[in-house]
Amino acid sequence: MTTHPHTVRQRAGFRSLTPGQLCFGLFSIFCLLLILRNSDTAIDYMNRGLRLCAKTVIPSLFPFMVISELIVSGGVGEVVFRPFAPLFRRLFRIPEAGCCAVMLGMLCGFPVGARSAAAALDQGRLTREEAERVLTFSNNPSSAFLINAVGVSLWGSRAFGVALYAVVLTSQLLTGLLFAHLPRRAEAGAELPAPSPPVRARTGAAFFTGAVRSACAGMLLVCAYVIFFSALCGTLNLLLDALRLPAAAEATVFCLFELSGGMSAAAALQTPLPAALLCAFAAGWSGLSVHCQILSVCDGRGLRFRSYFLAKLLQSLLCVLLLGGLLTACPGLMLPGRTV
Repeated sequence: MTTHPHTVRQRAGFRSLTPGQLCFGLFSIFCLLLILRNSDTAIDYMNRGLRLCAKTVIPSLFPFMVISELIVSGGVGEVVFRPFAPLFRRLFRIPEAGCCAVMLGMLCGFPVGARSAAAALDQGRLTREEAERVLTFSNNPSSAFLINAVGVSLWGSRAFGVALYAVVLTSQLLTGLLFAHLPRRAEAGAELPAPSPPVRARTGAAFFTGAVRSACAGMLLVCAYVIFFSALCGTLNLLLDALRLPAAAEATVFCLFELSGGMSAAAALQTPLPAALLCAFAAGWSGLSVHCQILSVCDGRGLRFRSYFLAKLLQSLLCVLLLGGLLTACPGLMLPGRTV
């Protein structure tokens, strides 16, 4: 009996799927069934995601994306952050362009750090290995989000927001320090700089319009992921309610998928210390929605993201340990009446 060639190709194609492809394929099927089963809820949460983008995400992020694009494309960032460059080169093994991306990520939040690293890679200012190293510790929630949205709005304590931001920055630098000195397997072409595109002389106006255009495209991607994961988390909430999971388990699931919803679910927990530690975990991990944004920003550049995901997992654990120690020493950092 002869086997049809098309059938052979289909079977070989299925067996040739990588673990990542298989994982995301199954995840896609799960999302499809979940959203089809609860389409009304999905539409309602997509509307919430649109309002979140209009009221919070775009106003708080878009100006920073334009400014960071101007700083990187014009080369100003390397001049401004040059005093930090020798220290970053010695500790984290990255050049001035990498220092600029990390500092912008610390100040402006994600995905500004990733966009800056990708732009420096495109311009030949970073090698592929250096760009991968920068990605491991340049993408965190912004100070405005952690201090105002989490500390003030969710916890009623600016001091807690400041402490959470300090913990995130500390864990970021510790993660970068560790991954900078881990032995890496040499790969052909890993240290070669990325090919630089032809550079044409541009006026200041051209720099500005190009930065706005690039930031607009990046902003559209960010909003798309926020809307999708809002619908996913809304429908997932129905499934978790049906399973009658503990509130802490539900909050943990939300933290894995989406940062804002995870923070809200964690802060709503009745026991204060687990709630605070789960917020720290969410701040360090940042959520699958943010990771998808980072992957989209860096798409098409041949970057490997295994180190990035390992670094985010490590950073989330460091955030939990650091905040736990800090709250044990200073329990008054949390909302009065919600002390450890």
